[in-house]
Amino acid sequence: MEYTYLTPEIINKIEEYKKEFLTKEQVIIQALHLIYSKYRDITLDHMLELSNYLEVPLSQIEGIVSFYDMFRVKRNARHHIRVCKNLPCHIMGCKKLIELFEKLTGEERNQESKNGRFYIETVECIGACSVAPAFMIDDDLYDGTKITEEKLNEILSKYT
Repeated sequence: MEYTYLTPEIINKIEEYKKEFLTKEQVIIQALHLIYSKYRDITLDHMLELSNYLEVPLSQIEGIVSFYDMFRVKRNARHHIRVCKNLPCHIMGCKKLIELFEKLTGEERNQESKNGRFYIETVECIGACSVAPAFMIDDDLYDGTKITEEKLNEILSKYT
């Protein structure tokens, strides 16, 4: 069968994962990472192809995608900003960080991107409590402990 989104490179890597991991769930997560890194989102078409290729129910893949904050289902901006809102980040000022992002980007969190450049999302945890309030832009993790408006603007300027 021919696939539109599962490129030969992705399929080869999935086959390597099948040999490495014990469960299909582990393979699904790794395959989703491959798809996400290539397309920057996970669409229903991506999930359908993966479901077909791995011979697992679509609902199983949808469950994994909806559970993990690292997978974005809808493409709505070139760059994805995730700000942790869990307790350590909350205590260390994630609210002010979110407000700063909204001010500098002109975007509102968890809303469709107006200019297509940034999408700001609050997430439950990104596993970086030591640099709380932590945030990520795409796959890049940032230390928010001493962030200033000037410093954040400098960081954002790297993402065109």
